Amino acid sequence: MPRKKPEQLKSAGATPAPAPTPVAPAPVAPTPVATAPVIPSAPVPFTPPASGYHPADINGDGIVSAEELSMELEFKRKEFEDADAMRDAQRKMAWFALAGMLLYPFAVVIAVLLNLDQAATVLGSMAATYFVSVAAIVAAFFGGQAYAGSKAKKR
Repeated sequence: MPRKKPEQLKSAGATPAPAPTPVAPAPVAPTPVATAPVIPSAPVPFTPPASGYHPADINGDGIVSAEELSMELEFKRKEFEDADAMRDAQRKMAWFALAGMLLYPFAVVIAVLLNLDQAATVLGSMAATYFVSVAAIVAAFFGGQAYAGSKAKKR
């Protein structure tokens, strides 16, 4: 679902609401059963953060409507899916590079067995460049994974 422009939202013509006064929350008894989150149908006023901006408030009227909230949740879900697909693609690329690195010597041996002397010579001469470049790809992948892992532990 693509994000809508602010002028396409239902509350686009609304005037900005005054900032709500902070009220101490009433004590709430814990609920024994977990329930699914409910998206309210009425606009929900929010207390703006220190920056004065809430990421779900697309039209900037100071109210996060149910439509804006659902769009923000959909955007976050797509963002997580894209990050997951990127990690999968990087993982496949690293495994493909490692497989090529292991199978490269067999290509030289097969060329020799088939009496393709020129092919064996060419494969042997470019082996140094091939192994260094594949090692760089694999090192970048594992280095990036290690960096992301160490960054996640600091949070």
